[in-house]
Amino acid sequence: MDTLSLLFGSVLRVKIMRLFLFNPGKPFDIEYIQGKTDATEREIKKEISFFRKIGLAKTKKFLKMTRIKKGKKIIEKKKKVPAWTLDPSFKYIGALTDFLVRTHSLENKAIVRRLEKAGRIKAVVVSGIFMGDAESRLDMFIVGDNVRSGSIDRIIRGLESDMGKDIRYAVLSGPDFAYRVNMNDKLVRDVLDYPHTVLLDKLGIAR
Repeated sequence: MDTLSLLFGSVLRVKIMRLFLFNPGKPFDIEYIQGKTDATEREIKKEISFFRKIGLAKTKKFLKMTRIKKGKKIIEKKKKVPAWTLDPSFKYIGALTDFLVRTHSLENKAIVRRLEKAGRIKAVVVSGIFMGDAESRLDMFIVGDNVRSGSIDRIIRGLESDMGKDIRYAVLSGPDFAYRVNMNDKLVRDVLDYPHTVLLDKLGIAR
C-alpha cells in the first residue's frame, strides 16, 4: 500500500473519500462505487459505515433509471435507490480536500507509463482537476499515433478510480494536434493558455 493508504487504513478508503470530497453534492450508490473501485458490496458498506460514523458522509436516496424485465420486454423505469453523499457540515472538508489534492498518489511518470500501453504516445498534458481547477474544459489531452481507443478508455477509468473524479480528456493524432496548434484551436488553447503540466513532450510543446 502507498503512504496515503497506510495513513487512512486502506486503498479503498482513500478512493471512496476522494469520490465524496471531489464531488460534493453528488450521490453515489453501491453500483457506481463498485464500478469505480472494483470492491465488493460488503467492503464498500464497511467503509461507508465508517464515513457516516465520523460525519463525512450521509445517506441520500435519489432517482435512478433502472432496467426491469416484464415478460419478454425490458423497460426502463426510475426508481429510488439508497445512496450516500458528502455531508457539507463535516468541518474538515477544506483541509482534507486540499490534502488529497496535494498528495494524490498518481505520479507523472506512472500516468505516462499507463497511457503508453495504448499506443505511440507523443505528448500528455494535464490541467483542470490535476491543477485543482474543477471548472476547466479539459483535464487531460493526449497526443499519439495508432492509439487504441478501447485501451485509452480502460486506462482513463483506472485513473478515475485512483483520482476519485471523472476525467475530461481528448485524444489527438500527431497531425491533428499540429493542425490545431497552427489554427489556434480553442480546445488546445483552453489547456495551454491556462495552468497546466506537461507530463510527456516529444513534440516541443513546452518550447
